Amino acid sequence: MTTNFRIVSRLAPLALAIAAALPLSAQAHMTWLLPNKAAFDGKEPVASFDAAVSEDLFNFERALKLDTLRITAPDGKAVDAENRSSGRHRESFDVKLTQDGTYRISNVSQALMGSYKQGSETKRFRSTPATLVKDVPADAEITAMTLMTNRQQTFVSKEEPGKVAFAPEGNGLELLPLGPVTDLSHGDKTTFRLLLDGKPAADIPVKLLREGNRYRYKLGEIEVRTDAKGEFTVAWTEAGRYFIGANAGPARGPNAPTGTREAPVQRASVSATFEVLPK
Repeated sequence: MTTNFRIVSRLAPLALAIAAALPLSAQAHMTWLLPNKAAFDGKEPVASFDAAVSEDLFNFERALKLDTLRITAPDGKAVDAENRSSGRHRESFDVKLTQDGTYRISNVSQALMGSYKQGSETKRFRSTPATLVKDVPADAEITAMTLMTNRQQTFVSKEEPGKVAFAPEGNGLELLPLGPVTDLSHGDKTTFRLLLDGKPAADIPVKLLREGNRYRYKLGEIEVRTDAKGEFTVAWTEAGRYFIGANAGPARGPNAPTGTREAPVQRASVSATFEVLPK
């Protein structure tokens, strides 16, 4: 199978991938990475992170598997997570912040689902790019296939945020901040660029949700849309922790494309979390 996506060989459970690929307003659960705080100081501070799936934002309901964790230091090099642990409601890890500046933390997963015909029998399958050859017989005709790429992101910094200029990771949807995002206060504005396979994703709706939706009758969800450069600006009007999410791919429905083994339908989602302090 050949695609435009760089294949990630290990992924979170398929059910989580499907949930993350749905529009925020339609899905029951959200997936997210959350640091204990965004800005650190000191000689070698340690940032702690939790990963979970929840209907109520930032309330731990089910652990999000982190088999494809990527941590990028301010100098652009990869950093290993420490003290990883897995529980029923969350997965957790630490990152030692040895460099001044901003770190990017990402979790990326890919999943395949569809149907195939073998003889007169049609079967549905759920697989991964790494296990497709085992899950679907070689002589079977794949009649429908979708490749879903999901990414969760967050950012932390040590001392001053420094210049924020991360290189695109290049597969699926990702969010690149065009300025500091770890020392935010209410009243600030931040511009982001949304990328799809490393290129600007134009005219994509982006959802913004503040924590605490469990304790109010209305979600308070705000929608903005990317411009021709894939950029959008968020005005942080209240202190708190925030979730930003976006999805890309062809619309579902009776006339939706079905995809093939060589050219699957491609869908992608991204979520990112941020902390905003009082002025």
